[in-house]
Amino acid sequence: MTASYGAVMANINSKAEARKKVREAQARANEARLERERQNVDDAASFLVELGRLAAVDEWEQGRIVEIRAEGERRRHEHRQAGAAAVSRMLDRGETLTAIAELAGVKVSDVRAVLKSAGAQPVAAPDALGAPGSATVSADAAPVDGAVSAQGASHALDVGGRV
Repeated sequence: MTASYGAVMANINSKAEARKKVREAQARANEARLERERQNVDDAASFLVELGRLAAVDEWEQGRIVEIRAEGERRRHEHRQAGAAAVSRMLDRGETLTAIAELAGVKVSDVRAVLKSAGAQPVAAPDALGAPGSATVSADAAPVDGAVSAQGASHALDVGGRV
């Protein structure tokens, strides 16, 4: 079998008719290209909008992280204050840091850390003769560097419930 040229195509005998067919094919190709370009423009615009929304989500997330961290710090501070007040009340009743730590099942350093982070200073327990130790902080003494005495923190919490 021999292949014949133009078997699939219509029999075109004139150049004018051939040009007309080529122009029609070119017009269809141009229309398809224009449609593709319109779709590309729409999709590029959608892409840019989504990039903007993505950046907005990142900003929102960072803002929420800051808010959550602040709320967490506020809650931790509240719990530290309440813990320090409880320790201060026990100290006011004459308990030692060691006894408080043993009772709570924690290290003495943990008890000190709570007192320190809450801004309370432990009151030294009376010595063996019942006299206050040399490190006792007087309730009348002015706090140093914004520190609150153990007794002062205890009374502040007893009066208002919060420091």
